[in-house]
Amino acid sequence: MKLADAIEQVFLNFQSNKFKTIMSGLGIVIGVIAIVVMLSIGEGLLVGVGGIVSGLDMDVITVSPAVYRIEGEKVFINQKPAELDDKDVHAIMNTAGVKMAKPRTSGGMSVKFRDEERASSITAISPTKEAGLSESIDKGRFLKESDRSALVIGSDVADKLFKMPLNPGMRVTITNKNNNASKEFTIAGILKKKNQNSLFEGMEIYTTHDALKDLLDIKKYTYSQILVTVEDPDSIEATSKKVEESLARLHKDEGYIVYMLKTWIEGFSQILTKVKFALGGIGAVSLAVGGVGIVNVMMLTVNERIKEIGVMKAVGASRENIRMIFILESGLLGFVSGLIGITIGAGISFLISRFGEIPIAVIWSSLAAGLVFGVVTATVAGAYPANKAAKLDPVEALRAE
Repeated sequence: MKLADAIEQVFLNFQSNKFKTIMSGLGIVIGVIAIVVMLSIGEGLLVGVGGIVSGLDMDVITVSPAVYRIEGEKVFINQKPAELDDKDVHAIMNTAGVKMAKPRTSGGMSVKFRDEERASSITAISPTKEAGLSESIDKGRFLKESDRSALVIGSDVADKLFKMPLNPGMRVTITNKNNNASKEFTIAGILKKKNQNSLFEGMEIYTTHDALKDLLDIKKYTYSQILVTVEDPDSIEATSKKVEESLARLHKDEGYIVYMLKTWIEGFSQILTKVKFALGGIGAVSLAVGGVGIVNVMMLTVNERIKEIGVMKAVGASRENIRMIFILESGLLGFVSGLIGITIGAGISFLISRFGEIPIAVIWSSLAAGLVFGVVTATVAGAYPANKAAKLDPVEALRAE
């Protein structure tokens, strides 16, 4: 029997049993929809994370105080958090492979403009070490080391924090609620509006360390973190270890953490990738249920067509011919159902993303995976009924009523 004849026979069987074909294909359609939607959700999470970190420097090492310390493979917990100061900045700057060490200190403050008051975070920086920020000024000027009452703010702070937009020259009052220390600041400059998918983009408020010291009013001023940029991004792991060694000499019994944003993002992306395929696996379960339905329908079909199979064998059809017809029938059913499933699945994913505000990304690999799973599941489900049909005795089949 030629392949074209077998395909023609399959389509004739579909036409003669339309309702049964639709019902058996429905399980595959639902399963493929589930796979496409689940994979699209997982891919959307990955794309969302990529968008969030797109504006961040991946060649930066961050040093922060912690209640633990890591030396090689050993972890020492319940450590006194290290007090990072200028000695640490100097030690890091003298470490091989380090390009710049930028100390920063952050604190939660209250920002008041006219009669409006908002809670926000203020970050103190060393202006001469923040070349990237100084090049991002859109309005006004950047901070100077001598500034003790000036601010540089992000675009969203300027446009959205208060009812009236903020501009250079305007004054706001910043209050430390912990000690009620209050000080009036002048807005020196506003940063450019960048990719709004980046983490905290547009919500920055920067001042100098001297200005923040006045508000904190503490005996010993320390840094919340030190951002370390490296000379060669390809050697960031080696440079990170050297930074740890430099800090170990200053903080033998104190806790601190040295981590790379690049490593954290890669690890998080790996977790999300696993989540993506786990979601796809959940969709595959419903597809497997559809496969069981096809097995049942195909077994009923074999029983209903016993006499027809006997006639085909009587006129010369071999076991392989019979098996091929039933395998083609289930495979084509899976292919057509898969096409319908990926089309509906892509549409549902788009609607969820549009109206549900959930990050979803429909890519070709997700659609291909849904289609392949649909075809394979249907074909495998039809294998047993096809083999049973092929093994029927022609004489017994012709006697069947």
